[in-house]
Amino acid sequence: MNWASRLWKLALLFIALSSAVQIASRALWALIAVAVILDLAKKRRRNAESCKSPASSPASVTFPGSYKVFMSFRGLDTRKGFADCLYTSLTEKGIRVFRDNEELPVGKNIKPSLTEAIKQSKIAIPIISEDYASSKSCLMELQKMLACNANNEQMIIPIFYHVDISHVKHLKGSFGESFYKLVKKERIGRERIDAWTKALRDIGEMKGLNLAEINDGKLDVDFRDGQAVETIGDEGCVVGICGISGIGKTTVAKVVYNRLYHLFDGCAYLENVRERHAQVEGRKTLRSNLVSQLRNRGSQEFSTSDKAMHFVKNRFSNMKVLIFLDDVHDSEQLTQIQVTLQIMAIISATSRLPLALEAVGSCLLFRSKEVWVDTLKKFEGAPHKRVEEVLKMCYEDLDENHKEIFLDIACFFIGQDKRIAIYMWEDSGFFPQEGIKALLVRSLVKVGENNELWMHEQLRNFGWDIVRKENPREPCKRSRLWNHKEALATLKERKGTEKVQALGLMFDRGTDACFTCEAFYPLQNLRFLKLDCAYIERNLQNLLSNLRWLDWKICPEKTLELPYFNVENLIILDLSWSRVNLRWRGWELIGENAKKLKVLNLTGCLELLEPPAFPAPIKLERLILESCSKLSLISPSISNLCSLVSLNMKFCDVGELPDLGFTKALKELVIDGTFIDTIHFREGTKEQLETLSACKCQRLKQIYEIDHLRSLSNLALDGAAIKTLPVSIGALGKLQRLSLRNCQELTEIPRSIGNLKELQFMDLSNTGVDELPNSVKHLDNLKVLKMEFTCIGKFPEAIQNLPKLEEIDFFRCWNLEIQMDCDLVGLSSLRVLKLSYTHISHLPESICCLSNLQMLELRNCKELQVLPEFRSSVIIQR
Repeated sequence: MNWASRLWKLALLFIALSSAVQIASRALWALIAVAVILDLAKKRRRNAESCKSPASSPASVTFPGSYKVFMSFRGLDTRKGFADCLYTSLTEKGIRVFRDNEELPVGKNIKPSLTEAIKQSKIAIPIISEDYASSKSCLMELQKMLACNANNEQMIIPIFYHVDISHVKHLKGSFGESFYKLVKKERIGRERIDAWTKALRDIGEMKGLNLAEINDGKLDVDFRDGQAVETIGDEGCVVGICGISGIGKTTVAKVVYNRLYHLFDGCAYLENVRERHAQVEGRKTLRSNLVSQLRNRGSQEFSTSDKAMHFVKNRFSNMKVLIFLDDVHDSEQLTQIQVTLQIMAIISATSRLPLALEAVGSCLLFRSKEVWVDTLKKFEGAPHKRVEEVLKMCYEDLDENHKEIFLDIACFFIGQDKRIAIYMWEDSGFFPQEGIKALLVRSLVKVGENNELWMHEQLRNFGWDIVRKENPREPCKRSRLWNHKEALATLKERKGTEKVQALGLMFDRGTDACFTCEAFYPLQNLRFLKLDCAYIERNLQNLLSNLRWLDWKICPEKTLELPYFNVENLIILDLSWSRVNLRWRGWELIGENAKKLKVLNLTGCLELLEPPAFPAPIKLERLILESCSKLSLISPSISNLCSLVSLNMKFCDVGELPDLGFTKALKELVIDGTFIDTIHFREGTKEQLETLSACKCQRLKQIYEIDHLRSLSNLALDGAAIKTLPVSIGALGKLQRLSLRNCQELTEIPRSIGNLKELQFMDLSNTGVDELPNSVKHLDNLKVLKMEFTCIGKFPEAIQNLPKLEEIDFFRCWNLEIQMDCDLVGLSSLRVLKLSYTHISHLPESICCLSNLQMLELRNCKELQVLPEFRSSVIIQR
């Protein structure tokens, strides 16, 4: 058996074990990664060899001491974790691996050495983590790897480590922030920016390994026995635990079984039911074991199944019994069955695919028994198309407008900010608020923490198939053209029709992609147009009158001289990374004719020194100036934007807040990474502000009275240089999230913090705060408290009775002590307690009384000698 096969089996075994015992996720992923790397390398080598004729194959040349694998990674993100595990796993298999600072002679110039190592290596493995793009050397390495790959000198197997691939390709989210911050800090030239942007886009397109976050292994199985039995009632019922293999279904069911078995007159536990049921002798064994366990006696043999059933009915009809069937294929109702299901009719019909299970479960939620039966019959009628039938059923259940939203997301808007897309859908009469809710309920789409739209790959493909079936042979007669080749052919050959509602093209920078206005004549119903890097000859003033969204990133400079396009119904205009400046004639056109414009995105417009002058009639609601690194002034005309809801100036060179006195509708102000040193709003202004984000403002030292920000619900000041918080912070009655992470100059929290009755999340990690004020005991709605890397000395008495506190994080709080008489009983909702890398020597006995505790992290607590006896359902990491 080859290494890849062995490692796959070992990795799968590892996954199965990790559901029952705690195993470090980084080691698990490293093991899986090695298996994938070896497997992919073998397949690609086989494909390469099959493409060469024996006569033309060059002789193999090896250099002494050359590397087989080059690893590129961001040290701060992964060096001590995943990268180290992967390096060890590869070297243990006899594979020579180069990594930064490994086997380099002292004093040698690192740059040539790195270049030579990349050239020599047969396989390059870039580990793309969230902060990868903040490293200049990482980006240079990646560029070199791709160059070697283009010359067929090297194989690249990217690993996407806890990062969204769409964020890598399109420089979004925190990944994009890291990149833009690097560009700004190092004053990177345009040519290099273009090269790195292309490299990141190319690597995002490559097939590799996507390592999503592993579930922490939390098993929410602790409940009150009496409540469980009361829920069961006197009638027989089926309790199902469903999911893919190896995620801990059996472990969960066993815990519940052990908690309940003493409440029944008889109980039985039958393993591997599906495997045994497939064998004649196995069925007899199952029947015999069932009866003998329920009777608590020796083996009982039955010649036929009828006799066995007759015996069960007569013997146990008046008994309450608990029967655990593990891995059942066909379900039968007994008095009480606990099933770890790979079974049950609907689940079997969906082929146990997690996506299908989730989708059909969401669709059937709260539906009648008759609907369930009809659904099952529908699936059974098409056994080879079960997954497709599940998704089709959920899709057909949607309103027509909501179907349009689903298809838009599948074709164009995965990774897009939901709040922006909603503007187009609202103007198109699709009722997006209701539509998004309908899609969420049916699990057809998800929305991330930063409001980004997300869809499972299979759902996306399903959406594509729906559009393709509109006209299988003629793409120009479909509603959406997202495929670059098909969209390009439609425009080049002037085959567009009125059926096309959305069209997307995305060229590489420097591509000479030119279109004449005649190509757009037939597209009279186009509402979304993406034309990245494209150039249009002549103007489109009388065309595209229905266009709602123009996405024209990296708009060529010569196109900017021809700004006359129809903007009458334009809702969203995205000119990110274009060379627009204040002299651009398009501003006048927008000011005069774009009366409906709601969103203007000017991200990365490096020649913009200040925002354009906006006339009063414009009803702009979202202005995005992110990473306009030369923008240092905000013109007074911004006060004309009376409808402005969100202003994003992240990573601009702004040194002071603009006068926003007239923007009374403003709800979100983002000034991350700017040079602002004080925050002060005139009293009576910004009363509608809900989010204020000033993260990574390293010059921010002073925040004046903010008590008039009555609507503020989210305040983020991570990495600011503030030493104190204003006492008036206690007046922010609607504040729900307070993040002060990495505010290292901050040494104390004002007592008025106890007045924040709605506060749910507070992060004081890596600050100078070493104790909490007693008033914290009044934060009855607090759910999460983070104080990693602080000098807190003892477990705060003030938090010991907070009824809704679910997570406490004291990771690497070296000075932390917990008194033996510390009473934690009041933390009735606590699920997660993180005490790793602390010097605690004992835990109070009261910790065992926390009925909702699921996870206790005690890694590297070297002075902790004895643990209290916890419930079996509590996962302890040591």
